[in-house]
Amino acid sequence: MVIRNDNIGDVLCTTPALRALKRGFPAARIAALIPRHCRPVLARNPDVDDVFCYTKAKHAPGRFAIPALWDLGKVLFHLRRGRFDLAISLRCAFSRSSAWLAFASGAKARLGFAAPTSHPFRFFINLHPPEGPIAQHEVDICLELLQAIGVEPVGRELTLTPDPQAVERITRRLQQAGVALDAAALIHFSNRREASRWPLACFAQSADHLQERMGLPVVLSWAPGDANNPLFPGDDGKATELAALMRHTPVLLPTPALEDLIAAIQLSGCVLSTDGGPMHIAAALRIPQVVIFGKTSTKQWAPVSDRCVVLQRGTRADQVKVDEVVAAIDSLLFRWPTALAGGRGPRGPA
Repeated sequence: MVIRNDNIGDVLCTTPALRALKRGFPAARIAALIPRHCRPVLARNPDVDDVFCYTKAKHAPGRFAIPALWDLGKVLFHLRRGRFDLAISLRCAFSRSSAWLAFASGAKARLGFAAPTSHPFRFFINLHPPEGPIAQHEVDICLELLQAIGVEPVGRELTLTPDPQAVERITRRLQQAGVALDAAALIHFSNRREASRWPLACFAQSADHLQERMGLPVVLSWAPGDANNPLFPGDDGKATELAALMRHTPVLLPTPALEDLIAAIQLSGCVLSTDGGPMHIAAALRIPQVVIFGKTSTKQWAPVSDRCVVLQRGTRADQVKVDEVVAAIDSLLFRWPTALAGGRGPRGPA
């Protein structure tokens, strides 16, 4: 049982570790426990036999998060019935919530990073990697943790299989908008971290460059919904504002389901976004992308991709200039021009 109880990009960054586990223990039943909103990330993963999901308290309606507690209780009941031999808290450091889930699963062996010596719940994790320096990137940290039980890495590439029905659904929407598949630039401007948000005016100028100088139709993607939604704040208002700032009308593509966002990225020729889940989705699908980072560590979270340009200036995304992004886009599409013709296989620079 592999436990990763945080966000979309974090779960994607565990997929190389899941692949290593499957190769290391080919006869074992490999299961994952993840938040419900991340399910599409692992739904068709060939290295996972079962995916258990629960609703996190901060994403559940109702007072005192009672629905979330009830949901988690049912999931833990099924986990304990599964009689797992090993639970793995696959986090880059000790996490009390993840370690507790490992303990609550009923597994006798529980692998993870050790808690501080003074921590009262050190017994949640009873298998630890040797002390010493650990890797810097999230993918490598997960792989290094597994080496403590003799599991060797099998590549760093992320694994993601889009939902065929979602791909068909988004294909129809793009075709109805007159957009050729694999020929559009997708801009995803939403970000829940204030330091990682790039100004809408800057996105608009970059979009105009893509349309006017590169001849690419622009598809706008964002976290849909109302900004005042306490569970999943959305950017519907900002999408309208951004479209009004652009000189050319973009295709507005709200993606209320994660499956739709994955499909939209899969069908794009290139992606422009800030750091977050979409950049890891693009990396897993080998879509060329330009990513603007805020204060997030690029050493730990840069996309695992050779088709990516990462831009970071200081600790705020808004310190990155439009000229830098435009130059990065030009460089990216010069190196990977065939990506816009639907190519997804390995290629060298143009």
